[in-house]
Amino acid sequence: MSESASIERQKILEARGAEIVLTPSRLGSDGAIEEAYRMARENPDLYFNVDQYNNDANWKAHYHGTANEILEQTGGKVSVFVAALGTGGTLMGTSRRMKEVNPLIEIVGVEPFQGHKIQGLKNMKESYPPGIYDKKRIDTIINIGDEEAFETARQLARKEGLLVGMSSGAAMAGAIAVAKRIDRGTIVVVFPDSGERYLSTALFLPKIRRGTLKVLNTLTQKKELFKPNKSESIGIYSCGPTVHGRIHLGEARRFVFSDLLCRYLEFSGYKVNHVMNITDLDDKIIEASEKAHMDMDLFTEENIIQFKKDLDLLGIRDATKYPLASLHVEEMISLADKIIENGFGYEKLRSVYFDVSKLPSYGRLSGVDLDKMNLGTTVDLDDYEKEDPRDFTLLKRVKLNELKKGIYYSTKWGNVRPSWHIQCPAMAMKYLSENFDIHTSARHLIFPHHENEIAIAEAVTGKLLANYWMHCGPVMFEDKEVDEKKRFLTVEFVLKMGFSERELRYWLLSSNYQRSLPFSRERLLAKRKSLKRVDDFIQALLNVENADNDSVVEDLAQDTIDEFTKAMDDDLNISVALASIFKTVRKGNNLIQKMEMTAQAAENIINAFKKIDAVLNVFSFDPPFLEQDTQVLMDRRNALRKGKDWEAADQIRVELENRGIEINDLGD
Repeated sequence: MSESASIERQKILEARGAEIVLTPSRLGSDGAIEEAYRMARENPDLYFNVDQYNNDANWKAHYHGTANEILEQTGGKVSVFVAALGTGGTLMGTSRRMKEVNPLIEIVGVEPFQGHKIQGLKNMKESYPPGIYDKKRIDTIINIGDEEAFETARQLARKEGLLVGMSSGAAMAGAIAVAKRIDRGTIVVVFPDSGERYLSTALFLPKIRRGTLKVLNTLTQKKELFKPNKSESIGIYSCGPTVHGRIHLGEARRFVFSDLLCRYLEFSGYKVNHVMNITDLDDKIIEASEKAHMDMDLFTEENIIQFKKDLDLLGIRDATKYPLASLHVEEMISLADKIIENGFGYEKLRSVYFDVSKLPSYGRLSGVDLDKMNLGTTVDLDDYEKEDPRDFTLLKRVKLNELKKGIYYSTKWGNVRPSWHIQCPAMAMKYLSENFDIHTSARHLIFPHHENEIAIAEAVTGKLLANYWMHCGPVMFEDKEVDEKKRFLTVEFVLKMGFSERELRYWLLSSNYQRSLPFSRERLLAKRKSLKRVDDFIQALLNVENADNDSVVEDLAQDTIDEFTKAMDDDLNISVALASIFKTVRKGNNLIQKMEMTAQAAENIINAFKKIDAVLNVFSFDPPFLEQDTQVLMDRRNALRKGKDWEAADQIRVELENRGIEINDLGD
């Protein structure tokens, strides 16, 4: 037997006195057949070869047994009979008997794709077809992928209480596919194996892919295997916006990046607790609200509404929590108090500062050397008096205009406002924990902001705030980073250029997150073209009805999922992930052109794309809206093409093009 056979299957045979000879797993059951034939051929006096693949007793057992049992128990009211293809005996025998009783009973064979890992089943194109197998006795063949078979077996155990094996999962998946296409009737499916044979495998394990994702950790400057604090739940904190205006494209990119990360972790089976702060208490906000002649609370409220509208336009799913800085000042003051109490901070002239010299690990994230630090890099050198210019502010003494407007908080040190640096750790530790999994943000915030966040948390708890720090590269315009000076480059700006929300999101996520992303109309147009290729392919899949061949040559759907997952596991390598999608588009278009794409295979690919789109959120699966008379012409043209009446089909094509409808016959 194949060395890929489960331990249980081997133990069952050993318990019955068998001496097991294992053959290479890459050869599947064919390797075992070859070895059994060799042993019987070379040692005819020692071995008797039952040879279930060529023995008529195999199918006759199902002709006289299985088929009659089903007909008796259903009163002969069988619409469809479904079984998986292994030796072929079940289908060959049952089909013979059922067709004798009622020729209208549909016989469906479930076949795995080439290169499958479903123990007990065969793909008849890549394996030795059994001598008893006659394809003509099967009305319909349905191809089922490995993961669909495995997941169906898991669902049968958990929802129906039926502990069956992986080949039974494949058979049930085939029966479900049949049920989707018929309005009424009785479907009978045979489960050929039990689940006890596969308890040592990963078949019934929870669907969480632990230990596969690697991320570039800014903290170590290494690509590391991601190991969450908890096995099933991930805590992520993302630096949110300072709401003094519309977010610019640089900010939009980092929010799309954090969304991509959260979606991929959920795709991988984790639950994600994503916290993104909103800074509504800041020097920029005070200044901007004054220029707008607006009350600061009303000003920030309007900008928060606009921020969430922009997230919606970008297809970004809501975070678990959006804490406002202004509602967590008490926690920030408490942190400052503990920092002083622990000997890492001090008060001077009614402001509270962090003494970076007291923390030997300061600089571990950014690599900054305190002795070589340029004065002023902590951004507030000119406005406050410190014991050391390298120290950073925790609580700022308010200015007179802030005092006059009531923008302050009374503390034992005086009337203050919390600094930006203390806001994030206060909210992160409240809604996640003292040590959580991932902190995401933009590269330009590594120093001093994130360095200071780490210092604050360590001074209070002695712990590292987050285990993994992931930083997104900037958006570039005219060779310069898009920042506060280029705030006009907003989501709205791009939409007014004539691009859609999907096209904007696709452009923002289409380059690996660490790299800089150049902005230009030409680059957006290129992404529009790429996205349209996928859209056209999906529409072509939706229109697939049948094929000349009875199966596609490979499991394109599962291959796409596998290659996409492999790329994304490599630090969200989106470039390679997208390349795997376009590889499927090329192969799929070729199959459609040759009329070798089955409706089942097309549905499998669409389902695979939908799974991937749960991460990307850029594809469209809606058929284009057409006026009724236009749809009639399209349907007529498709019928003419199938009948190879090219001249008449081309006449309709011209008429449609005159109506402004572009026709793209894939592969023509």
